[in-house]
Amino acid sequence: MPISHEINAVLTNYSGLKQINENLVCGTIGLSDGDSYEIEANLSQYPKFFPSVKEVGGRIPVKMDRHVYPSSGNCCFTTRAKSQILLKTKVKSLLQFFDWILVPFFENNSFYEIHSHYFGEEYSHGENGIIESYKDILKIDDTLITAKTMIQATKSKFFKEHQNCYCGSGRRLRKCANGKHINYLRHLYLVDKDVIQSDLNSFKDSIDEFLESRQGY
Repeated sequence: MPISHEINAVLTNYSGLKQINENLVCGTIGLSDGDSYEIEANLSQYPKFFPSVKEVGGRIPVKMDRHVYPSSGNCCFTTRAKSQILLKTKVKSLLQFFDWILVPFFENNSFYEIHSHYFGEEYSHGENGIIESYKDILKIDDTLITAKTMIQATKSKFFKEHQNCYCGSGRRLRKCANGKHINYLRHLYLVDKDVIQSDLNSFKDSIDEFLESRQGY
């Protein structure tokens, strides 16, 4: 669907918004409980990544603890890798982004304003959050194995089902975890190689700390 049609679908469903130019949608976004937020949504990176959205009413403090990047003022929805996976598997339109990602983000903020904590689990901020997201994608808890699997994803065209599973179990990939691990690896391969390569920098300190802890063993 052309981006203009996607924008029109959003404007039809969210009457408080208006299109300013080709890449910018601004205005009031209403929630189901009658609450609302003032936003600016920049669509220039969509659909490679989620749109960049700012809450411009001064309601959400600009700091990572409130899921806003201090450097840009953009809302933090998830990591770049997870956004690409979602855009290629579930969030197939701009309207779905607004319905399934943006509105729940603001609903979660409204919950925080009342209860002083967010509902549901969330990744840590900064580099730790990036590491956690890749572990979540692959459903393993080993930093070294996660990094090795990411490096392999940047070098190979695709995985082979008969190869040993990335998790280290020794089982064939197609059979490991009752076939679940091959699906998790497929999700990793949905992330652009340049994004994986960039995110690998977040693993460096954690791996160095691990290797230092192993010295003398």
